[in-house]
Amino acid sequence: MSEQGEAYDSVERMVAKLCVLRDSCTGMISKEESNPNMIWFQGAEAMLQEAVDELQKALRGLEGGSA
Repeated sequence: MSEQGEAYDSVERMVAKLCVLRDSCTGMISKEESNPNMIWFQGAEAMLQEAVDELQKALRGLEGGSA
C-alpha cells in the first residue's frame, strides 16, 4: 500500500472514532437535561465536530492527491 493510502486509511479511522465520541456526547445531552456536566458535553461535542470537519478536509485533500 502506498504511503498516501496508509495516511488516508489512518485519517479515515480517526474520523470514525471521533464521530462515535461526538455522537455519544450528543446522546448524553439529549438524555440528561438536568446533568450538571451538560456544558462539558456540549463543549466536547463542539470540539469533536471541529476535529471531524478538519479531518474530513484532510481526507478530501488525500483523495485529490494534494497531501
